Amino acid sequence: MDLSLVITTYNRSAVLQRLLEALDRETDRGFQVVVAIDGSTDDTEAMLGRQRVGYDLKWVNTHCPGYGLAVARNAGILAADGRVVAVLDDDSFPQPGFITAHRDSARAGVITGGPRRPSDPAETRMLWKMEKLATLPPLTPLDIVGLQRDRPDIFLIENNISLLREDWIGMGLFSERLKIYGFIGQEFFARARHLGMKFQYCPEAAIIHHGEIEGDNGLARARKTRQTALSALLRPTLMTPRHFDAQIAWARARAEGRGEIPLPPWRLQAAAALPGRYLMARARDARRALRSAMKR
Repeated sequence: MDLSLVITTYNRSAVLQRLLEALDRETDRGFQVVVAIDGSTDDTEAMLGRQRVGYDLKWVNTHCPGYGLAVARNAGILAADGRVVAVLDDDSFPQPGFITAHRDSARAGVITGGPRRPSDPAETRMLWKMEKLATLPPLTPLDIVGLQRDRPDIFLIENNISLLREDWIGMGLFSERLKIYGFIGQEFFARARHLGMKFQYCPEAAIIHHGEIEGDNGLARARKTRQTALSALLRPTLMTPRHFDAQIAWARARAEGRGEIPLPPWRLQAAAALPGRYLMARARDARRALRSAMKR
């Protein structure tokens, strides 16, 4: 199998079914789909059992309570058979050429990312992010440290990225330590910087994001906002060389069937640092609001 597409899903059976049917129209058949179910309580598994598609389809169910996106993605990657593994959310629809683009652009030590275009033109923030991303030279591996230093307007998003399967494991998969929104993407790319990974932009690996419907997967915007703020306060504790190296050892042990090794404790350290981080975050918000008011 050339490429495995890991699709994570939670209580979006109807949306996922449309996505699977759209993938059946791909002319490049050298791919596999692994649906990673994040503990859904709807009819997702029954729907998958009824599917008759022209590509290899299988699924894993984490039965994880709460927000288990990292758990599901890891299970899907480890169940994948492809040399290249791309990850995608269930509300993101690949455009023609997506499979070929991710497969043919794969390189060792390089994260490939494609554009994530919103279906709703009113999503101006995402459109702006995609315009900035499109200014990167196509299929040119760039050092992530230099990229984020020199181009702070570039936002790297972990939905619609691919790596060689061995590199997913070698860099530690996704961290399952904070099961809240707003953590795993930032920690993933921080770990990629630590390891000296590169990022390349692949414009042909495009997806259309269907546009968020309030609470359509059980996670309302207000709850996402609260969890994102909490993640911003907690994740620096887990974004250190010690934790990165431990995460990598954990992923390798799991991939090799040696079980899960213990990870370093972090809660006491986070609790001690939390008041200072909270004050710093509020100060940053105040400075941002002041700059915005002065521009008006």
